[in-house]
Amino acid sequence: MKAEDDQISLQELLVKTSYQTQTTKHTDKLCENPLAFGSGFIVKYQNEQFFVTADHTLHLDDYKDDINERTGNEYVVSIFTNYSPPDNFLSTVLTPLGGFYFMEQFNLEKPEEADELVDITLCKMKAINLQYPFLCDDVQFGKQQKLIIPIDCFNEAKTDKNYFVFGQIKTRIEGIRVEREKTVKECLRYISKAGDYLLFNTPEIITDMEEWEGLSGSPVISEDGDCVGVLCSVNENSKSIWVMPSAKVKMLLEIAFQQEKLEALNDKE
Repeated sequence: MKAEDDQISLQELLVKTSYQTQTTKHTDKLCENPLAFGSGFIVKYQNEQFFVTADHTLHLDDYKDDINERTGNEYVVSIFTNYSPPDNFLSTVLTPLGGFYFMEQFNLEKPEEADELVDITLCKMKAINLQYPFLCDDVQFGKQQKLIIPIDCFNEAKTDKNYFVFGQIKTRIEGIRVEREKTVKECLRYISKAGDYLLFNTPEIITDMEEWEGLSGSPVISEDGDCVGVLCSVNENSKSIWVMPSAKVKMLLEIAFQQEKLEALNDKE
């Protein structure tokens, strides 16, 4: 992948394309009481910017084991900008998002069952979402600007490549400060397609879920800098991690783009 026509390292790409999020209730107007943390990334599609993440970071209730269907309950997902206002340099600005698109699909083999949830969601980044810069919070890259993944960097997963995930884990809010740990999951290997998902394996068995909590929605990046999908879940006491392929993201991007274009035309009439 290239940024502003300059080749960048894989490490820089990982750090600069992953955005941390938090999830709060709609009634929490100041987004002060996070219920969960996640990740996501911004994609440039048809000259528009879209934020992509795992759907279960937006619809917390829908993915509970005893539900696994649409409940109608939607939460607020906000991005940590890592920008500190001049009058409060210890805090970081949050950018709440809205207008998310998401999917379900009908199971032809089990027509009597509820539609299956598809664990990706995205929204168009509007002007109000871009009033503050999205910055790194990293020793090596300081407060440099985050990057946007162009759609032509989407690619299919291959079994002969290594894949990587970067993000923030063990996040906690202490007063106005955000405490968190950075992590890079290295040498992930693509195994096979399984239904809607791609199955990847980690080098070692996953024994501590805290080492992965907060990474849902992260882009899965190849050693060549391609984005092959969205991290959705991992299985404890196994090597299995589940990724929604970039082709599914493209499908939802096109739906969102066409819907946004239609709404813009209707607004002009």
